[in-house]
Amino acid sequence: MKMPPSNTEIRKWLKRENPLGFFRKPFMLKDIDPKPWSGHFNYLVTVSNKKLVLRFKGPEWGETKGTDDEYEILRYVGKYGVGPKVYYRGKNFFGESVLLEEYLPGKLLTALPVAKLTRLLPPVARLIAKINQIPTTNKNLFHRHQLSYAPNKKTWRKRIARILQDKRTKEIGLRIKKLLPKAEIMLDSFEPRLKRVLRKRGRVFIFESAHLGHCLMTPRGLRFINWEKVSDGDPSYTLAVFLASFAGRADFEEIKAVAVRQYLKRNQIPEFAELVRQRLAEREVSNLVWVVWAYTQQSERGKPLRYTNINRRFSIVEKLIR
Repeated sequence: MKMPPSNTEIRKWLKRENPLGFFRKPFMLKDIDPKPWSGHFNYLVTVSNKKLVLRFKGPEWGETKGTDDEYEILRYVGKYGVGPKVYYRGKNFFGESVLLEEYLPGKLLTALPVAKLTRLLPPVARLIAKINQIPTTNKNLFHRHQLSYAPNKKTWRKRIARILQDKRTKEIGLRIKKLLPKAEIMLDSFEPRLKRVLRKRGRVFIFESAHLGHCLMTPRGLRFINWEKVSDGDPSYTLAVFLASFAGRADFEEIKAVAVRQYLKRNQIPEFAELVRQRLAEREVSNLVWVVWAYTQQSERGKPLRYTNINRRFSIVEKLIR
């Protein structure tokens, strides 16, 4: 949905539907993710000495099946200790689905000092290796597969077409479009290695939202949140998404080497360092396109595009395709 219901409306819904049988008693409700444009809206619910997260789709993902996919994913990965537990799915929450899931106390890695964050790189890399080892037997979870770079090229073209339609982003869109042929040739050159590794190792379980800002340090260890998308295929994908959060740091190559080394201690993948390098290059182009496309989707018109680090992102992509 574009905008969340008011707190009063949500409270009335909880009292009426009484999910989990908790809401005949007094409870507290707090918006813990008050961004106007996001993949999800999240509210902390405190009731009977329990803390839960009420979670439903935001405007970023458009018209989707709501949180149905995320409910099934969290049920499937629950026993592996990689994310929050999920307790309830409702289907009539103001015309959409809604979840009640475990509230994980702790700090997002983006809130930690640089020194502490650096010390956490090895366990995060091992956590990602653990996620990649989750069995891929439930095929219903995977609505797409990371078996080729071709879908990335298709997404670039589709989003750039939208970017060029917006007068605020047309100029940068033309700059990106000019780079696109070389970026696509770069992806074509990556295909043989990806296919070779997939033949040798097979597909792995991919958590697509493994960004730095989705990783939480909790009293029970590291956990990822935002499990709306998983796929199967490329073993490097999840780690590359995480490492892309460090792009632009002076010590990026060292960070990448540490993460790859720690990952391989838990999950042996042939040609893994090279595969990560390839996927990182794809992610850099995709993230450049995404951040401009996302700007065209937001209703907040006053925020200048320069605040999205667009020049830094463009510089990184230019160097890559050279």
